[in-house]
Parts: sequence; C-alpha cells; structure tokens
Amino acid sequence: MSATNSNTRPSEWDTVSVASLGQIVSGGTPSRTVRRFWNGSIPWVTPTEITALDDKWLGYTKEHITEAGLRGSAAKLLPTKSVVVTTRATLGARAITQVALTTNQGFKSIVPNEETDSLWCYYAVELLQREMERRAVGTTFLEISKGDFESIPLCRPLKLEQSRIAEILDTLDAAIRETESVVSKLRQVKAGLLHDLLTRGLDEHGNLRDPAGQPEQFQDSPLGRIPKAWQVGVLDSAVRIIDCKHYTPRFVAEGIPFIRPRNVKAEGLDFTDVDYVSLADYTLLTDKHEPAQGDIVFSRNASFGVSCFVVKPLRFAIGQDIVIMTRRAAETRFVFYVLRSFVTEQQVARVSTGSTFGRINLEFIRALQVVLPSLEEQKNIVRILDAHGERFEAEELKLSKLHSLKRGLAHDLLTGRVRVKVGAGA
Repeated sequence: MSATNSNTRPSEWDTVSVASLGQIVSGGTPSRTVRRFWNGSIPWVTPTEITALDDKWLGYTKEHITEAGLRGSAAKLLPTKSVVVTTRATLGARAITQVALTTNQGFKSIVPNEETDSLWCYYAVELLQREMERRAVGTTFLEISKGDFESIPLCRPLKLEQSRIAEILDTLDAAIRETESVVSKLRQVKAGLLHDLLTRGLDEHGNLRDPAGQPEQFQDSPLGRIPKAWQVGVLDSAVRIIDCKHYTPRFVAEGIPFIRPRNVKAEGLDFTDVDYVSLADYTLLTDKHEPAQGDIVFSRNASFGVSCFVVKPLRFAIGQDIVIMTRRAAETRFVFYVLRSFVTEQQVARVSTGSTFGRINLEFIRALQVVLPSLEEQKNIVRILDAHGERFEAEELKLSKLHSLKRGLAHDLLTGRVRVKVGAGA
C-alpha cells in the first residue's frame, strides 16, 4: 500500500453516482391481511434484522413471502451478492445477500453491475452515511427517496482495485470477529471463574475444591455451601469503611477530582465528567482518610452497589453517596471481587430503596455478609482472577485497536488516500 500526496481522488478513479454502481431496487410489503401472501419460500427482510446482524452476510430472514406476495407488492427479488441498504428510520445499515431475497420498503438495495465489486460496494456505502442523513426528510422518521439515494456521488476505482480494497477490509473484519469471539468467551469464563472461586475456593494444591466429590470439605452458611475452612463475616470486619463528608464544596476550574456516583464504573474511576475542588476543600474532605492505591470506591446511590478498585496512586476526594473501603483484616482486592459477585449483588438488590433511583444506607453496607477465607487463600484467588482479568483486558484492547485501524484504513482506502497494489506482484 502507498499514500497519495493529494487530497483529491486518484486521477484514474471515476466520480460516479450510486446509480452507476448497478440497479437500485426499492422494497415493499405484501398485505398482512392476505394469507396467501405469507409463509412462503421467498426470504423477506426488515431493517431490524440488518441492524442486529453480527456479520456482513445475510442468509437468513425471520419471515418469508410467497410468489403471490411478491407479485402483489412493490417488493422485488434480489439476487445473491446484492447490497441491501436501509434508507428509512435507520439510515445506512447494510448487508450482502447470500441467498435470493426481498426486502420491505425500508430499503434501497444495490444490485451491482459488472464494473462494481459487491464487497467493495458494501464497504463504500459507509462513506455515504453523512450525505444520506443530510438528504433524508421526515417528521415521524427520516427517509431518503430513491432519487436522492441514487444521485449521491462517490469515487469508484477500477474493479481490480475495488476487489483488493475489499479483500483487505474483509481480512480486518475477520480479525475483529475472531477477537470478539475470544472476548465473549473470556467474559463467560470470567463470570464462571468468579462464582467458582468465591464458593469453592482453592485447596492446598491450588485446585478448586469439589463439593460433589468431597462434600465433607464444605459446610452450610447464610451464603450457601462454602468450604469448612471459611468464615462468613460482615463487610465492616473485613475492611475499614469510610463515609463521605456530608459537605458540598465549591467547585473550581482546575484542582483535585471530586468523585460522584456517575464517576464510579466497574472498570475503574471515570474522569470524563468530573468536577474539581481546591486543595483546602480536598484537605477537609479527606481528613479521615486520603484515598490511596488498593482502596475500593463504592457507590451507594443512583448506580448503587457499583464498586471499582484503585489500581494506581490517584489523588481524589469523594462526594455524597460514595464510600471508601481500605485495608483492615482482609485483602481489599479480594473484597473487591466479593462485592462484584452474584451473592453480594443479590443482597444489595433486596434492600435498595428510593422512588427514582436505588439507594443503600451506610449501616447496610457495613452489615453486608461476605465470605472470608484465610489471607493466603484470598491472595491465591486474587492471583487467578487478576491473571484472567489481564488476559480479558488485553483482548479488549486488541479489539479496540482493530476497530480503530479498520475505521482509519477504510476511509483511506475508499477515498484513495492510500492506494493498494494490484496485478502482478501485488
């Protein structure tokens, strides 16, 4: 691949309209009151199905119409490798047909001609999004007419270059789908691992205890069956819980972040929408405890029950309806995982109050029941959960980078800013 030095299209590319890409076909809906129009063999698709697709290929539809339904409506049968594009309500969602099918009136579909690669056409439609939105009209919902859609201009390279561009973007899409699958599986494993480790724990060999094979190693507790070596205690005995100061500071343009419930996210503190306080107010707000690395921040209002772990040194103060948890008898990282477990979430859900949003009081937080293995076992459990979490985060980061690469490269390739080699030696 090579970059061009001009902001204009490459000289050998044509500026054409959407109509030049092939036949533009509108959809239609047979009358719902005529039985013989429905439950036939011809796939019929709605925009909702396109927006829910995980991939670019469309081979299945929920509804089917009959030959009579096709003749009795404005619907037209589209051949395979047509590009269906939503042009009503939802604008610009698209897919490529794997089977011959038809659509409802929410589409203007492109049946590519001999000069247009269907996969390139699928990607090129993404560049039309803003212009489709600009041309769309409507009060209840936006819609772009067939004439306006057909006349949208775009740049088209020769078909051989189209195919090469599409091949590169399709390879990136495949990598994205594969990484999404890994992330999804790791998310499921994460939930199962958290449950198993916080109900079965680890034996002296570092293996999960087996409640079915070794029932003598377990006991009944208020939180269900747990290992005999474990105790059930209240949260206040495991960590020191520091409430916020019931004081509203004066906010400043620059200063120290002031954390509210909206800033507490499971993945960490979110500073994108945060207020700031002066050093004097920070000193007053943190006179009982300055938040530190290894602390837990817990929201008890609005997004009640959400906790995050302070993984690195940060300077911040907490506002109303936030509490800080710091080290007492248990590992705070272990307690953090316990707070995110299903057992704790159930306890929180049972007592949340408030007509507009949930709220839990400080007394309840202190009295939350938690499992308490030995400190050594807590550390071993944390080590496993952290290792899995690091892998999960690495895959999520990889996925984010792939999406960013795809967005940038798609624009560069489809506008000709970056050219691909075609022909011999490509």
